[in-house]
Amino acid sequence: MNNINLIPYLTFENTKEALAYYQDVFGITDIQRESPNEKQAEDMSLNADVNLDDLTLQGSFKILGKQVFCADSFLGKPVVSSLISLMIEVDLHDSEASSALQKLYDRVVESEEVKVIVTFEKKSSGNKYGQIVDKYGITWIFNAVK
Repeated sequence: MNNINLIPYLTFENTKEALAYYQDVFGITDIQRESPNEKQAEDMSLNADVNLDDLTLQGSFKILGKQVFCADSFLGKPVVSSLISLMIEVDLHDSEASSALQKLYDRVVESEEVKVIVTFEKKSSGNKYGQIVDKYGITWIFNAVK
């Protein structure tokens, strides 16, 4: 069962805008975005005057080499939920991974586009841990474990 992956799939009101935000603030890479074609728009009963290039049928990006999928919510405005968090965990002994996680945390915090919930620092357990919430209400957990 090693061939099973669990991949985050985020839904936004405007994925095109969200991807620009995550690229600027988080430095995401490998961004892909597919707009619906006219037939797909018709099948989804979208208004004929909608600009299809502004819509995202499916998108994806990578953060620290890990893939995240995303799309627009075609069923109305998505509901923000504090029940979902994304954790990025690295081995504290892997200096390259630990450094990449620290740089990502520093980047997002310096942007002032996120709210820091828990400062990313060493805890009594010896692990480093921190949490931020981005402008879309998604909680990102930074975790470097021994």
